[in-house]
Amino acid sequence: MAERAGEPEAFVCALDDLARAIAMRELAGITGPIVALTGDAASAIEAGADDAGGTPEEVARRVGARLKAPKVARIEEAPAPDPIPASGKRQKPLILVVEDDEDARIVLTELLRPRYDVDAVGDGETALKRAAELNPDLVLLDLFLPGMDGFGALTGLRRNSKTADTPVIFLSAQGDAETKSQGLSLGAADYLAKPFSEQELMARVDRTLKLTAQKEHFRALAQTDGLTGLPNFRSFHARLEEEVARAHRYGHPLACAMVDLDGLKEINDKLGHAAGNRAIMALADAVREELRDTDFAARYGGDEFVVLLPQTNEAQGAQFAERLRRRLIEVSDQAGLPVRGSIGVAAVSAEELDATDAAEDLLRRADEALYRAKRSGRDRVEVAHIHH
Repeated sequence: MAERAGEPEAFVCALDDLARAIAMRELAGITGPIVALTGDAASAIEAGADDAGGTPEEVARRVGARLKAPKVARIEEAPAPDPIPASGKRQKPLILVVEDDEDARIVLTELLRPRYDVDAVGDGETALKRAAELNPDLVLLDLFLPGMDGFGALTGLRRNSKTADTPVIFLSAQGDAETKSQGLSLGAADYLAKPFSEQELMARVDRTLKLTAQKEHFRALAQTDGLTGLPNFRSFHARLEEEVARAHRYGHPLACAMVDLDGLKEINDKLGHAAGNRAIMALADAVREELRDTDFAARYGGDEFVVLLPQTNEAQGAQFAERLRRRLIEVSDQAGLPVRGSIGVAAVSAEELDATDAAEDLLRRADEALYRAKRSGRDRVEVAHIHH
């Protein structure tokens, strides 16, 4: 027994002595944890132990962790982590711990807190809400939870677009091959059988976060234009379908602006291709600076860019285009390059978004307006008016 001022703080016993230890604790009116020395942790916990370890060193570590519980409880009362900030990056990865046993939540929080931000909840339904609010970088998910179990919670995470790609590590005392296989087949990134060591927990968490970061990096590369940093052609077409569907669902208009850099060939011929690239980047920066949070811009190819403007009608789209055209005049002076743009604008109303080819039609009409702008002398805005 670990003691303080003549009073035991924790009970350590063999599995065979567990019933006696529980009785002693009850008789003494002590709330300290009982940690069993056994390789069969699941049986010990089912029989009433608070924790278990297979070696004296493991038991000592678990006793030490549980005796620090009051301090961790105060830590856990700290304000919940914030959702991802506007910059899109956190200072530390955020881990959501889903564990119904309060002591286990406390221990996990203490182990993780020095390296990660941690939020902890005790059931699957709350976990789904918190995950959607906070967008954690990783979820540690207990398999056996009140109400919705871990399998159900993982299925719920995968069905929500906000958490569909969030990596999940299952935690469970049931470590048989069939259970692990079911968890992994549902999309879990890893499976950690209880009891586990601190070293194993941290190694698996670190590994999962690194693999996820690598996956996100390569996904971003595949959808990003290397020169300008804007989304590329492929990324734009995926977003176009999303915005058309969203505008139709909520009854909002949607505008599209096609932007073409005027005179790129002349810049390349007179000043070199490096100057041409600088002009393209200057145009991309100008487009980026004019965007609202809900707008989306991409490099469509070569010297052509495209901008989606949700909740924007024809007149508002034309105003955006004219602001961008005027900004390019300022950019030309700053860059020392003739950065000018021709812009074509088209818009569709909520009623027109009923058509199956609404996305293609919006893009086609914006492109036709752009062609008119270039043919009419460049450095101008043309609008594809809707004819009923």
